[in-house]
Amino acid sequence: MISSKSIKKFVTLREAESLAKKKINKKIFNWLQSGAEDNYTTSKNILDLNNTRIKPFHLKKVKRINLSTNFFGIKISSPLILSPMGHQTQFHKDGEIETAKGISTINSVGVFGTQGRMSLADIRKNNKKTNLCWTIFPFGPLKWIDTQIKNAEKHKCIAIVLCIDANIRSHRYLDRETRYDARTVGKRTNPNPPNQEAALFYDWNLVKFIKKNTKLPVIVKGILSIEDALNCIRLKCDGLWISNHGGRMFNSGISGVEALREIKKKFPNKKIKIFVDGGVRRGSDILKLLCLGADFVGVGRPAIHGLICNGKEGVKNIFDVLNSELLTAMTNGGFRDFSECKISRIKFK
Repeated sequence: MISSKSIKKFVTLREAESLAKKKINKKIFNWLQSGAEDNYTTSKNILDLNNTRIKPFHLKKVKRINLSTNFFGIKISSPLILSPMGHQTQFHKDGEIETAKGISTINSVGVFGTQGRMSLADIRKNNKKTNLCWTIFPFGPLKWIDTQIKNAEKHKCIAIVLCIDANIRSHRYLDRETRYDARTVGKRTNPNPPNQEAALFYDWNLVKFIKKNTKLPVIVKGILSIEDALNCIRLKCDGLWISNHGGRMFNSGISGVEALREIKKKFPNKKIKIFVDGGVRRGSDILKLLCLGADFVGVGRPAIHGLICNGKEGVKNIFDVLNSELLTAMTNGGFRDFSECKISRIKFK
């Protein structure tokens, strides 16, 4: 299903997507690109970023810009990190192991999890120094969730991500019409979670349970409302991750840009770390989200496009392109450092 022939180094994310589409089976590519139902939310993620504009300032003595930042005490190359993406062995024979190798070469953060194909033990065995986070989907009883917590600690993850926005499988027309089921494709060393519908029976006490049972930073992913953001703040979570799951779970959901604007307006001075993903295709998109109040920006599908094209080198290539574009956008926009990324530098269409 996947060609073993490598592809030339690409210079834009658009080129990478086009090359990946040509290299991989159509059914698999459709699964990757699909959003809930008719892809409205997936498209809106990109549209709202495109409709967000940056106000450049000039004659600012912009010299050397340092993109590095601090991730819970660990210095990383930039605010750009890898969002969790499941079932990666359908894109590359070594799946998450290979992706993590790409992340390691650029000193970023790789977020993997219980919906992945490769076990955390296998990922860590092949990536001794990679900054790993482990995503727990609440698809099992508390005893199973506690096992995942201990697994993350054992394999020296730097944070735990609780994904709360995937209660049941959504209707994704793009891959359903081809009768494709990603769960049956590619090798697996990571056991299937016990029961996805278990997520329907949890409330915010689950966050309390996780916080109580680990000393690792806890990030809650899938936040789109002020109410859920308030719960994260009230429970003293270390991070809240604004995400609509790449538009894959809910067809008429709001975009990451919309949610970020609302949450930062309501809680402008809260110290909780804010993550956001969805629709990032350019370095300038990262800059826009930083100006809107994000601390870290995740990228998912583009990283997989890179994985399909050239394995770990392709993943690195994607991050290199985005970080280069971010540096250019900051330089030409008159941003001397991240402290100048403020809402006042943004205009909406």
